[in-house]
Amino acid sequence: MRRLCKPSVYCPAGLQSFIRMTSTDTSFNAKHALRQQAEKVARERTADASEGAEDLSPSAMLKVIQELRVHQIELEMQNKALRRTQDERDTAQRHALDLEILNSINAEIVVLDQHGYIRMVNEPWQRFALENSSTLGTTAPHAGIGANYLAACQTDSNDPSDIIARTVHDGIQAVLAGMLPSFTLEYPCHSPNQQRWFSMRALPLSGNPKDGITITHTDITQYKQAEEALRIAAVAFEVQEAIVVMDSQRQVLRVNQAFTDITGYSEQEMLGKTTAILRSEKEAESVYEDVWHEAVAHQSHRGTHWLQHKSGKDFLARGTLTAVPNEQNHTTHYVITFSDQTLAMAQKQQRLQDEATQREALVREVHHRIQNNLQGIGGLLQQFASQKPEIADQMQLVAGHLKGISVIHGLQGRHDKPGVRLCELTREIVQATSDIWQTAIDLDIPTDWVIRRVAEKEAVSMAMVLNELIVNAVKHGGKALGHVSITLRQSQGVEGVELSIFNAGYLRNNKNRPTAHHHGLQLVESLRPREGLTITLAQRGHEVHTLLLITAPVIALETDH
Repeated sequence: MRRLCKPSVYCPAGLQSFIRMTSTDTSFNAKHALRQQAEKVARERTADASEGAEDLSPSAMLKVIQELRVHQIELEMQNKALRRTQDERDTAQRHALDLEILNSINAEIVVLDQHGYIRMVNEPWQRFALENSSTLGTTAPHAGIGANYLAACQTDSNDPSDIIARTVHDGIQAVLAGMLPSFTLEYPCHSPNQQRWFSMRALPLSGNPKDGITITHTDITQYKQAEEALRIAAVAFEVQEAIVVMDSQRQVLRVNQAFTDITGYSEQEMLGKTTAILRSEKEAESVYEDVWHEAVAHQSHRGTHWLQHKSGKDFLARGTLTAVPNEQNHTTHYVITFSDQTLAMAQKQQRLQDEATQREALVREVHHRIQNNLQGIGGLLQQFASQKPEIADQMQLVAGHLKGISVIHGLQGRHDKPGVRLCELTREIVQATSDIWQTAIDLDIPTDWVIRRVAEKEAVSMAMVLNELIVNAVKHGGKALGHVSITLRQSQGVEGVELSIFNAGYLRNNKNRPTAHHHGLQLVESLRPREGLTITLAQRGHEVHTLLLITAPVIALETDH
């Protein structure tokens, strides 16, 4: 029995086995403390055993083992407490590190557990919740730790914002249920003073969605605004006006579809070329160079110029050439916009022509009405003259004047060109005078006569002058002697005309009647144009020759346009 209890056999082997057993799950410090305690008990028991080994009974040995077991349990409890404290410390450190990382991110981040409750938020989330709260100084509802984020997304309203909230709710639920690996949504979140857009993304915290998810809200306002600006620019680029974008060397970088429709050139055909390919022979080369000089000097040019289609057909283009400078005011690009004005120009010309035609039709109608009225008044005067023989000559004279004026209106009412033809005016007045005075008048106009027109502003005065001279010839010779003749001949220059009136009789010299007045000649003198008409009277044997020399500006050759 004692041999069995020798310290060399019992204590070292049992202690080593105990230490190995109790040190399996301990930390370094716990292992070290346990070893020290065990070695202390072993030394004490070894000393006691060496002094009285023969007296060590089995009960004493059992007591030593029980004491060692108690120390083992105490050390295990201390080890567990140490591990728990270390785990809590590690967890707190990881939480602090995670929160520090989350706060360093500019996006708003919230962490939800598997039931949708908020467990962690970063500082940008807190700021956004505070700044966008309906109550000043407080966080927006359902945005703080402990709130149910999913509950805030549940709604039955058909309001656009509520529809987005329901979409968010369903997306988060799908991620938590493992039905989706992630969920992403872009949505508007406008404030009263600003339009804003955000991008939301929900991701599981780990491979198991039941551990919760992180939701990130990123402000993408600048991106959306840039996207919108590009979309608007793209729409604006495809307008009905042709657009050409060039570099500083005037080489084409881009054209729109309207350019292709107007010019016939595709974008591929224009890339790297210049707009010189569009030049028309209707415009001088210097005109295009002046356009560029103006654009360089003043950074823009606006005008209308002829250009040439790919097919070779010319078209009229109205547009603007603009220089695009950088921050240093150096021109980096040129932009040309233009539209085809060929059809518009033709329509304008047609409209002006239609308006002129309508105006001329109205004017002719007015002339016809004036002519009819004057002729009616002249007829009344002739009737009055037949009833009053004593004033017949005076009435017929006035009727002749009215007839001459009505002739002008009659001629103007028949033609759409300004002024009247001299030959027609003379013929009409001769016919009217012959009818009123019942006297034959011969009129001689050459068959190869070149038509001259009387200026519009001189037509009435010329009609009255011709009427007065022809009536005077009838009164002073033709009516009594039965001979009045008129001839038209070419005179000075191409447009000059000599109009001769011959009547039988003699010129009065007024020697026996010095106070007599030639009222007819005085009227002619007052009516005749100051330039382009000279009148002379001369005695040719038994005839009086009245010569009218008519030139510009009273008359001019008739043209076809």
